[in-house]
Amino acid sequence: MHIIVIISYLAAAIAYLVGTTLLAVSWRGQRTGGLLILATAVSALWAAFLVYAEWQRGVAVNWLLMAEVLRYGAWLVFVSALIGTGQMAGLLRRFCVGAHALWIALALYCLLPATGLLQTAVLPFSVNVLLVGVLILALLGVVFLEQIYRNIAPEQRWALKFLVIALGVLFAYDIFLYSYAVLYRQFNLSAWAARGFIDALLVPLLMVAAVRNPKWSLEVGISRRAVFYSTSLMVVAFYILATALGGYYVRLYGGDWGRVAEITLVCFSLLSAVSIGFSGRARSHLRVFLHKNFFSFRHDYREEWLRLTATLSTGDTELPLRALRAMAQTMDSPAGVLFMRGDADDFVPEARLNMPTPAGLKLPTRAPALEFMRERRWIYDLEQPPPLGDEQLRAPPELTSLPRAWLVAPLVLEDRLIGFAVLAQARARRAFDWEDIDLLRAAGSQVASTLAQAADAQHLAEARQFEGFNQLTAFLMHDLKNVAAQQSLLLQNAERHKHNPAFVDDMLATVANSVQRISLLLDQLRGDATPGASGRVQLGAVIDKTLAECSTQSPRPEYRPTAEDLWVRADADQLATVLGHVIRNAQDAAQARGHVTLRVERAAGDAAIEIEDDGPGMDEDFIRNQLFKPFFTTKASKGMGIGAYQARKYVHSLGGAMSVRSTPGQGTVFAIRLPLAKPAGDATSDSQLRTAS
Repeated sequence: MHIIVIISYLAAAIAYLVGTTLLAVSWRGQRTGGLLILATAVSALWAAFLVYAEWQRGVAVNWLLMAEVLRYGAWLVFVSALIGTGQMAGLLRRFCVGAHALWIALALYCLLPATGLLQTAVLPFSVNVLLVGVLILALLGVVFLEQIYRNIAPEQRWALKFLVIALGVLFAYDIFLYSYAVLYRQFNLSAWAARGFIDALLVPLLMVAAVRNPKWSLEVGISRRAVFYSTSLMVVAFYILATALGGYYVRLYGGDWGRVAEITLVCFSLLSAVSIGFSGRARSHLRVFLHKNFFSFRHDYREEWLRLTATLSTGDTELPLRALRAMAQTMDSPAGVLFMRGDADDFVPEARLNMPTPAGLKLPTRAPALEFMRERRWIYDLEQPPPLGDEQLRAPPELTSLPRAWLVAPLVLEDRLIGFAVLAQARARRAFDWEDIDLLRAAGSQVASTLAQAADAQHLAEARQFEGFNQLTAFLMHDLKNVAAQQSLLLQNAERHKHNPAFVDDMLATVANSVQRISLLLDQLRGDATPGASGRVQLGAVIDKTLAECSTQSPRPEYRPTAEDLWVRADADQLATVLGHVIRNAQDAAQARGHVTLRVERAAGDAAIEIEDDGPGMDEDFIRNQLFKPFFTTKASKGMGIGAYQARKYVHSLGGAMSVRSTPGQGTVFAIRLPLAKPAGDATSDSQLRTAS
C-alpha cells in the first residue's frame, strides 16, 4: 500500500503540474483565471508534499493537515471569484468570507505545535478539531458549487458544468474520506490511496472548463429560496455530524451498553430531524431568522408573485378557497376566512381554511370599519388599537372573536370592496410592518381582480342563457304571428265564401296546418320536440306547398319552375317556413297590384331560388346594416323583425347562402342557393315528401 500511495499522489502532482503549465501559457491576465492557476499550483504542491510525507513516513500529522487546509483555501478562493455582483451575490460572498476565515484559522491552528505554546499548556491541540474543520470546508465547497450552478444563467451552464463536476467530485470524495476519519479516528487506507488517482482524473475536466470560459465572467445571483434550502442543508449536515460524534463517544465510553446506546441515539436523532424538517413552524422560524439577519427586504417579491399566480390558477379547488389560500400564504398564515357579498348584499363567509365560523355570520356592507377599509385600503391588525383612535372604526367584534384572528385584509378593485380576508396568526409570530402592508395590498388587488372576473364570467354565462331563451321565444312568437295571420285571413273571407265548398276545403286544410304548427310550437316550449330531420326532399314539392299557403294573399306569386327534378337535403317544414316568409315579405312590398315572381333553376351544384318583387326596394346601407339584424322591423307593430334573420340562419345551417339585390324604386330580388342532393325514390324520401305536403 506504501508504494501505491506514492504512485497515486505522484500522478496527481504530475497532472496538476501539467495543468498549471497549460493554464499559465494561455493566461491573458484575467483575475479568475489567475486564481485557477494558483489553485492548481497549490494542488500540485499538495500532492508532491503527500508523496514526500509517504516516502519519509516521519512527517507530523499537523503538517499533513495544514497541506489539506491550504489546498482547500486555494480552491475556495477560486470558487469565491466566480460569484458575480448584486445584493444576493453579496450575501453569498459574506458566506465565502466566513469560509476563508475558517480555513485561515485552521491553518494557524496547525502551526500551534511548532510554536512551543503547547509546552506551557496555554492552548490545547487536537487532531479531531482539524479533521472536523477540513470536513466542514468540504461541505462548504459543495454548498457554494450548488449555489453557483443553480443561480447561474441557463445559457452559461454549458460552459461551467465540467468545472462543477470536477470540483464536486473533489469535495464529495473528501467528505466521505474525512467523515470516515472523524467517526473512526483513522483514515480509510484504500480511500486515501485512491484519492491521488481520482484527483488526477479531474484535471482534464478543469482544462475543458478553462477553455470554455476564456474570460471567466459569470452572472451569478442567489435567491432567497436558495439561501433557505442551503441553510437547511448546512443545518442538517452539522446536525448529522454532531450526532455521529456523539454516537462515537457514547460507544467509546459506554462499556457494554455503548453499542446499544449509539444505535438508539442515532435513531432518535434522525427521528427528531425528520420531525423538525416536516414542521411548518420550524421552517417559518428559520425563514424569519434568515430574513431578519441576511436580507434588507423581508419578502422575495418575485417568488411571492409567482406563488400567488400559481395558487390562483391551479384548478384543484373552488376559486374562493384558492384566493383565501393565496392570501394566507403571503403572510405564512395557517388559517383564515374569506368574506364576500351574499344574495342579501351582506358580507358572508365564502371560504374557510382551518378556521371555524359561527352559523349565520354576516356583516352589513355599510359598517363603518368596512367603509374605512374600502376607502383607505386599510389592513386591520386586530392586536392594535382602532385606526385614528376612533372607536367607531374598530374592527367588528364578529371578526375579532374568530379563533386566532390576526389580520383583516380588504380585496378592493377600483373603488369596489369585492370582499376581505381574515387571516390567523402566522406560524412564527413577528411584527407586522410596512413591507407586509404593501405586499398584502398588492396581493389583495390581484385576488380581487381574479374574483371579480370570475363573477363577471358567471353573470355573462347567465345572460347568454337568457339570451338563448329570449331568442327561442322570439322565434316562437314569430311563428305564432304567421299562424294568427292565416286565421285572420280566413275569418275575413269566411263571410263571403262560406257557402263555397272549395273555400271550405281550403279553410279546413289551413286550420289543420295551423293546429299542427301550434302543436309543434308547444312541444318546443316543453322541450319535447326533436330537431327536424334533414333528409332528401323534392324542392318542387316544398315550393308547391309554400305557394298554396301564400296564394290567399295578393298578389299571387308567378312561379317559373325548372325543367329538372331538383332535390335538396333539408327539413321540409322548416324550408317551407323560410320560403313562405320571403314570399310574404315580397307580397307585402309589391302590394295588391304589384308582381311577385319565383324562379328555380340549377346553378352548378346548387339549386338557385330567386324571389323577385317590384316594390319600393332597399338601399345598400339598409341591406348591409339593418335587413338581417334581429328585432329590427319596418312593419311597426305588425312585425317582430326576426323573420329575415331566422331565414338566413337556417339557410346557412344547410350549407347554403342567401343574398339580396335591390334598387330603390325598382324592386328587390332575394337569391337562395342550396346544395343539391342526389335524387331518391326510396321510401324514406317519399315519406318525407308526403309529410311536407
